[in-house]
Amino acid sequence: MIMKIGANETWKKVYGPIFIHLNSLSSDADNPYSLWEDAKQQVTKEAQSWPYDFPASEDYPKLGQRGTVSGRLLVLDRFISNVKMIGSRAHVGLAQPGDVGSWQLESKGYQFWVQADEDGYFEINGIRPGDYNLYAYVPGFIGDYKFASLISISPGCKADVGNLVYEPPRDGPTLWEIGIPDRTAAEFYVPCPNPRYVNPLYLSQDRLESSQFTQKKYCWLLFE
Repeated sequence: MIMKIGANETWKKVYGPIFIHLNSLSSDADNPYSLWEDAKQQVTKEAQSWPYDFPASEDYPKLGQRGTVSGRLLVLDRFISNVKMIGSRAHVGLAQPGDVGSWQLESKGYQFWVQADEDGYFEINGIRPGDYNLYAYVPGFIGDYKFASLISISPGCKADVGNLVYEPPRDGPTLWEIGIPDRTAAEFYVPCPNPRYVNPLYLSQDRLESSQFTQKKYCWLLFE
């Protein structure tokens, strides 16, 4: 993914604010894993504080200067059922206008993503003013969704796009399938590493099996 700036094109983008959390143990007897738990608590606190109100730059909109988009995502796969299914835990986001799936290669603009609930409802908050396309993908279904209409965000707006229906690309019924199309590596077999090279933190088999090897292999990078 390479960002390209055209001739005479003006471009700027706010990255941050960047937060660095430094913690420490009060004594050698303290459990070092408490540092990890403390860091996770701080992450939750910072996420709840976003968007911050202290940046003075006019290029960083405050909460009241941003907008909200809500709705519900459904799935219609006629080779499974003629009844619309709930887009449970779908990933829904706003990104620069483009083609289906273009958000994966786009880096010049801003993106805002959430994960829908079990019933397919989603609400994206803290969106900077501007024009966006709404994109989505649903765990368990191949392909990408794009809402046909452009979404314009103005300060303080609350846009409800209603029920959106995603029809996965199909040429016929599924004859044979291995794996689940959820864009994670959770189903891949990860063999036990050579103890000579493993991080000592994961020498315990229980910790090894429950470590980052079994976690989702992606994360959302949100630039305000």
